[in-house]
Amino acid sequence: MKVPKERASVSVAGGTGPGPGRSYGAGFTSGRAGGVGFGFGGEASLGLPGGRVVEILDVGDLSGVPVFFQPGSPNTRIMGRLWHPAAVAAGARLIAVSRPGYDGSTAVVGRPMLSMAGADIADLADLLGIEEYGVVGSSGGGPFAVAAAAADPERVRALAVVAGAGPWREIADASFEPEERACLARLDAGDLAGARDGMRHLIENVWQADLRALDGQARLRAWLGDDPLAGDETYRSIMADAMRAVLDGTEGAIFDALAIGAGWDIDLDRIRAETRLWYGDADEVCPVTYGRWYADRIAAAEIVVLPGAGHLAVADAHRSEVLTAVTGGVSRPRP
Repeated sequence: MKVPKERASVSVAGGTGPGPGRSYGAGFTSGRAGGVGFGFGGEASLGLPGGRVVEILDVGDLSGVPVFFQPGSPNTRIMGRLWHPAAVAAGARLIAVSRPGYDGSTAVVGRPMLSMAGADIADLADLLGIEEYGVVGSSGGGPFAVAAAAADPERVRALAVVAGAGPWREIADASFEPEERACLARLDAGDLAGARDGMRHLIENVWQADLRALDGQARLRAWLGDDPLAGDETYRSIMADAMRAVLDGTEGAIFDALAIGAGWDIDLDRIRAETRLWYGDADEVCPVTYGRWYADRIAAAEIVVLPGAGHLAVADAHRSEVLTAVTGGVSRPRP
């Protein structure tokens, strides 16, 4: 399911985000619950027990409540930079993840499943020495955050899904996304190679065709579109990095599309986390019906429906609210 890029709701100028030409070291600092932390903007490539590598970006309050962030699709850990101000305000150590196939995160050669991404977060928590944590998933990252809560129910104390994708083949009209449905039908029939080839064609030659035909500033202008923050140089720098990562990350986009479309191997009954779901009633990309689907299946989940809010507006105006709810959920004793 094609979803648009994320964009920021707050200005990231004035030192709240990495500026052009600045780099941030990956020096270790001490984090909450004995965890390992990296300096603001610190990046790391972490080896998982099975041999794959996952890349992370560590932002926010490094002594705060650990929260793993699953960015939208297609997108990478870079989007964590845009959540940094809200993370600081909410007292959250935000660990943004690049899923398999994005950045330097090892691509998955087998059938993509949501449970893989969920298990990755549990493994990362082990590696970082984190005892309890929250997870947030925005847009296409929503199902992967849900998978993390299902994979590690004892340690995931709070879950937030922000305008998150859902099992769209089950919910949406049968006429929705016919080309993508054709790719997923190949996967259902056991033709993984055919499904991957078909999805690659869709991503590179249909969904991203106009963007790939441009270069330089013209490409960046097309990527930003009518974004109100397009004039902010720091923001443009972050989004230029995100654009390059997305265009280089076809393997990641394939993983996302196949897992969201045909990889729902997670048991939502396992989720014990305090769960809140944010959706806009004017969102045509990830409609509120997805949120209600989750709410019907996750115990004690609360859905927040924002009147008049479209897809991007849901996360744009509510990052601090989302992270405050998650940090509170991690800190509160279980009932």
